Amino acid sequence: MPILVTVRYIVFFACFSLLLNGCVAQKSSVQPYEARQQREAALQNAGLEQQYRIKTKQQNEETASAEKIKDVLMPTMKLINDRIYEYEQKLDALNALKSSLSEKDVSQDTLDQLDSCGRSLKDILVEYNALNQRLLQKTELEAAQLIAGESLLRISERDIAFLESDCKSLMVSPSEMTPQGMSQPVLRNLHREEIQLKESFAAGDYELVVTSYQDLPLDDGQKPSFDATYLYGQALLKTRQENKAREVFIELLETIRRQDQALWEFRLEQLIGDLEFGLGSYVQARERYREIQKTYKDLESKNNWAEQQLNALELSSRQSDEVSDYAALLKNFLAYNPERDGYVVVQQAQSYLEKHPYSPVASSADQLLAMAQLEADKWLNQVLKKADSLAKQGKYQESQLLLERVPRNIIPPDKQESIRRKSEQLITAESIAVETSRLVEEQELQEQWNDAMGLLETRNYDQAIEKFTALRTTSYGEKATAKVDEAAKLAAEADRRRASDLFVRAKRTNDVESKKKLLFTSRKLLQDILIKYPQAGLSDKVKRHLQSVEQEIQSIDPTLLNMPTTVGGDIYLDNEVQKQPVAADESPLSGE
Repeated sequence: MPILVTVRYIVFFACFSLLLNGCVAQKSSVQPYEARQQREAALQNAGLEQQYRIKTKQQNEETASAEKIKDVLMPTMKLINDRIYEYEQKLDALNALKSSLSEKDVSQDTLDQLDSCGRSLKDILVEYNALNQRLLQKTELEAAQLIAGESLLRISERDIAFLESDCKSLMVSPSEMTPQGMSQPVLRNLHREEIQLKESFAAGDYELVVTSYQDLPLDDGQKPSFDATYLYGQALLKTRQENKAREVFIELLETIRRQDQALWEFRLEQLIGDLEFGLGSYVQARERYREIQKTYKDLESKNNWAEQQLNALELSSRQSDEVSDYAALLKNFLAYNPERDGYVVVQQAQSYLEKHPYSPVASSADQLLAMAQLEADKWLNQVLKKADSLAKQGKYQESQLLLERVPRNIIPPDKQESIRRKSEQLITAESIAVETSRLVEEQELQEQWNDAMGLLETRNYDQAIEKFTALRTTSYGEKATAKVDEAAKLAAEADRRRASDLFVRAKRTNDVESKKKLLFTSRKLLQDILIKYPQAGLSDKVKRHLQSVEQEIQSIDPTLLNMPTTVGGDIYLDNEVQKQPVAADESPLSGE
């Protein structure tokens, strides 16, 4: 249940952060106005010093509270907004499922369970929305923290209980319904496709993200999730389709506003403003930034960026080069694709700061430079790490090819030097690996050679021939071929002697059946020599011996040679009987 564990962890972290941030916030102090001493001196004469101090203190405390409350609660509000969006998606899916059941033969129990799950979904959604509104309206930090801490724990318990309930089995598409009720829980096609889309984006395959999103299996009235659409917009940016991306983000912003998702609203507002700035739509960008200033006037961290962007836009009519240069930088930053751009955006930001060191957006350019540098370094480190990984697998050619494919015109000289050094390291590593492999192979071949020689010396000729034959395609090839011929000749000589011995024994015996077995076994040994050891140089002798054996068989019964015989049949002797020796001078075949 990884989702439940994640929900529990996030809730605990959010509540802990509330308490911790509360302590920090209570310890912070408010700086007095710069002209406070002068004003106090003037007010003393009028007898208003005490009233002024009280009023000033109240104003400072209110200002500090307004500035800090949203920043302190931002992680919690993000969690709440995310859960609101999640439950809105669940509710939409459940409503779509219920509307399709009119065409299905579904049991009443299933319908009742759907209604019950729908009520639970709505209750949880209402509670999250209510908590979000209460936090947005609070001006006292301690009260807001207390509300968030207590309410969030209570709602999260209901949230987790719902995720653990039987309702999760109902979140399937109508096509997966059965007449008896719902099928077992399965992953819906749309959800599976969106998961693959996210994996493609993480892998940097932005073209695939665009096509996958456009091919999502949507029913009538069904929309992709917020995350999938957001990634689609980002993929459009990465593939230089900025105007389409702007349309996607504007539509998302309208959806978020209808759902009262404050956190995502700011992100999209800023992203669209920056994109419009980068596209040269200065009027629209100016309106976006002013709206951000108006909406988030109490949040200094969010206002600074908008204020700097507005300051730059004010120069658009007087210093067009400075503004257009910054717009180009901003556009390229938003569309940054490390495999395509490398350090181009970094170099562009550095060039801008060198050319316009006193620009009102110099600090913004610094931020873009820092973020682009971080992304570019991350990309290059991943390339080098992958090259090392391929090298560890012994894929040195693939590793070198990976480095060679990095365009040199998108990386600065110092990074090119890093790639060059890595390439040299890989070449050295490959040479060492090749030599090590060669030594290991030589050792293995030597061991195989020694084994073959041992078999030859112990007169296991057939096994020795097999071992030497396997070595013929190696560096031992010439030597192994000679040994194959030597072993074949020795084996042929040994079998010819055995055949001769058996022939002698056949001549001596008076038992007809034993005589036949001895002769046929001798005959087979001679036939095998012709087949197995043709290189032995004994073919003529063996053929003459074979002729003598067959003549002896015919003298017993002329029809015997025409009878079918099989190896291992009764017509042949077993190996032990074959090995009984006969004196060489008694064999009529041994002297030939």
